[in-house]
Amino acid sequence: MFKLRELADLIGGEVKGNGDLKITGYCSLDSPQPQGISYMEKGRDASKLSDIMLGALVTTQQLAHNFTDVIMIDNPRLAFITIMEKFLALQEHEAPASYIHESAVVHESAQIDESALVGANAVIEAGVVVGARSEIGAGVFVGRNCKIGDDSVIHPNATIYHGTEIGDTVVIHSGVVVGSDGLGFVPTKEGHRKFPQVGTVLIENNVEIGSNSCIDRAALDQTIIHSGTKIDNLVQLAHGVRIGSNTVIAAQTGISGSTRVGNWCIIGGQAGFQGHITIGDQSIVAAQSGVFSDLPFKSKVSGYPAKPHAQSLKVLALTFKLPELVEKVKTLEIELDLMRGELKGKAKRERERKRPASDIPDAEA
Repeated sequence: MFKLRELADLIGGEVKGNGDLKITGYCSLDSPQPQGISYMEKGRDASKLSDIMLGALVTTQQLAHNFTDVIMIDNPRLAFITIMEKFLALQEHEAPASYIHESAVVHESAQIDESALVGANAVIEAGVVVGARSEIGAGVFVGRNCKIGDDSVIHPNATIYHGTEIGDTVVIHSGVVVGSDGLGFVPTKEGHRKFPQVGTVLIENNVEIGSNSCIDRAALDQTIIHSGTKIDNLVQLAHGVRIGSNTVIAAQTGISGSTRVGNWCIIGGQAGFQGHITIGDQSIVAAQSGVFSDLPFKSKVSGYPAKPHAQSLKVLALTFKLPELVEKVKTLEIELDLMRGELKGKAKRERERKRPASDIPDAEA
């Protein structure tokens, strides 16, 4: 529990109302709590709430007049994250400080920091290193010679293949597979011969990977996800892919082998990338785009195949006119046929007019 004034000091905001108001937790605008705190960015949400329903609000100075007890700040959403983290830290203190569950299978050569947690039925193979305060969830498999840094969380039933290196404050959600073989085969007369996938995966600090995503190991070198990148559920990164820092990739995106994605990029859901291309820093790739060639710095593309967004919008707008254009073309074709008929008739009459009299058949004959 915190006083409203304490939370304002935490985020550098200004209190309007009762600074001694006690706040027991955070909540959403759709499910307000009498002693909860939420945030508001847009004035249209003000009609949803009343002071009776919600304890306090983090919002802008322009919207503060709608409510009695408010923390005023320029960026309410960002400030609310800090408040959430404060309450979440209290919950973490209530959890067990460290343990290795009795059903976990941990190789004797593995080095598990004494402050780490290892859940039920987890398997940790030879040579694994797990850093301070990291959590290995129930049913997680960590292959030989993997390294997991400090304060990282591997959620239940994730699979980390051998030789993978994971940095600090990394979050890997359930069902993720890191380090599986890439699709590397060479066609022969006898069939497809496997190219050995002997590379590794490196995941740097502060990366988050959503549930059921797959990160393939490189064929020879490394698949790399650089620091700060956030990956949604059901994303496929093929062998040798390298993702820059602080890039965001939405669900169901597929990136083919050896493609390079730059720093601070935004990739929409279901986007697809050809292999061996480079995406420049700060590029934006819209959902369902198909990218088949390099993109320069700060590109903004959409469509299939991907093209500059403004051009893609023009093409899309024209597709809505296709039924009308088809009808116009049909009408023009009919008119052309009529014109051709008239021209043929006119030409025939003109030929007959110019024929010599001797060529005209004698009626009496």
